Amino acid sequence: MKKMPSLAAASGDPFYVFRDELENKVLAVRQKYAQWRTILEATDSPATKNLPALTHQIEGAVTTAEKSVKFLEETIVMVEANRAKFEHIDAAEIASRKAFVAATRKELRAVSTEISAEAVKSRIRQEERKLMQKSTTSLRSNLSEHNRNKRFLKEETQRQQQVMQEQDQSLEGLHTDITRLHNVTVEISSEVQQQNKMLDELTNDVDEAQERMNFVMGSLSKFLKTKDTCQLGLILFLMAVLVIMVFLVVYT
Repeated sequence: MKKMPSLAAASGDPFYVFRDELENKVLAVRQKYAQWRTILEATDSPATKNLPALTHQIEGAVTTAEKSVKFLEETIVMVEANRAKFEHIDAAEIASRKAFVAATRKELRAVSTEISAEAVKSRIRQEERKLMQKSTTSLRSNLSEHNRNKRFLKEETQRQQQVMQEQDQSLEGLHTDITRLHNVTVEISSEVQQQNKMLDELTNDVDEAQERMNFVMGSLSKFLKTKDTCQLGLILFLMAVLVIMVFLVVYT
């Protein structure tokens, strides 16, 4: 139980100010130490991974508290060396302060001794190796996953490039076929137009020949005074034979 301050505290004695600060530090050590003991006694608890870090925290807290104990002890020495100046602090108060400092130092040393025992150090090294192995395994797993993702992205990129190349080749082939088909269509269209022109010319020639034939037949009809087509045809045939015979006689 915390001792009630005497007249020394009321007179502005710094001991009690620094003692309150020290007690807060010791309380923090006790809390961390209790948590540390619980983890240390557990064998398969997931919390054992926190043992190394918690041990280092306790070591730091004990070191800080011991510095405060030393400073508090120096205030007692100062009071003893200047009894005339601190005559309001009696021997019983000084003894009480020394007892508090001694008890606090003993408690801190007990905690420090326990957390620095060889068995505890071995356990901490074991937990640190486990953490390192887990960290290494996790790192390797992450690297492996990263490599798999990188390889997948590379393969996917190559596949996409190959698909795009095949599509480009298909488009080029399609463009070539379309161009060839267009050229053939143009040639066919030109040929059809030319044949249509020739047919038109032939039709015109036939019409013109028909008109001439009709004119000749009409003239012969008037000349021979007959409209019998058969007779006119026979006459024309005989005339053609006569022309051929004359040609043969003249040129043979």
